[in-house]
Amino acid sequence: MRLRNLIALLFVCLLGMQALSIVHSLDEERYLSDLMDRIAPRSLPPSEQAIKVVESLKEKPDIDNPSYFLLPIFGFLRATPRQVMEQGGECGDRSRLVIRLLNVRGIKASKWALYSSEGKSVHATVELEAESGKMVVDPLFGLWFPRSSGGYYGIRELRESPEILHDRIERLLEEGKRPGTSDLRTYPLNDYSYAYAKTINWDKWVGMRMVYNVLRVIVGPVVDNFQRPTFVENPHFMVVIIAAGLQGGLIALYFAVVRIEGNMKRERGWSV
Repeated sequence: MRLRNLIALLFVCLLGMQALSIVHSLDEERYLSDLMDRIAPRSLPPSEQAIKVVESLKEKPDIDNPSYFLLPIFGFLRATPRQVMEQGGECGDRSRLVIRLLNVRGIKASKWALYSSEGKSVHATVELEAESGKMVVDPLFGLWFPRSSGGYYGIRELRESPEILHDRIERLLEEGKRPGTSDLRTYPLNDYSYAYAKTINWDKWVGMRMVYNVLRVIVGPVVDNFQRPTFVENPHFMVVIIAAGLQGGLIALYFAVVRIEGNMKRERGWSV
């Protein structure tokens, strides 16, 4: 009986955690909407809104933001977009913030991980659906890649033509510009290349690299373009999902305990 009560208590605590996460999520969504209204008018095309967002991060410090949502155990979900906007963050934090801000306006965007030639995940950028097609922005170095004929380059073109990145950085340096937080003179061209870009950072958690290798054998290079789930950019929603998984385990445990207790009672009855 005590074990069942403990399971029920844990289940209720998880429900409270989910409710708190939803309340915080709605509050953060309002914050991001108000912030986006200050950053860029709704009348601007998606590409210009994205540029405005990237420019708004220029003065934010490039730090490994230690903040987290709700509890330290959720630190692996990284800082929330609001915490990144208020405190700064590294390339991955900024990319998640840019994605959430663009999503507020209904602009589809996703994070991409740049890999070195050694197969290490080293940098994060964002690809969005602009009015003229795909567009890549780098929230840390303040980069985007305009075509001379109009429009912008996406991941596919940057993968196939490394000179696009080289020429863009060289041109900005010649003009004496520093569009982002990090100095373009420090951009590691040999490492932060788009040649090995993937939609998912398979080095993020233990075991993911093994999953990637298995999928690579099964589906081939297509795995590098797997659609990245949008909910992973929302720590609040991830907490709700994690809590739901734990609740499922508690329910299974509860019925297992009930079954065991029932069997024990029947055995006692038979022994009598």
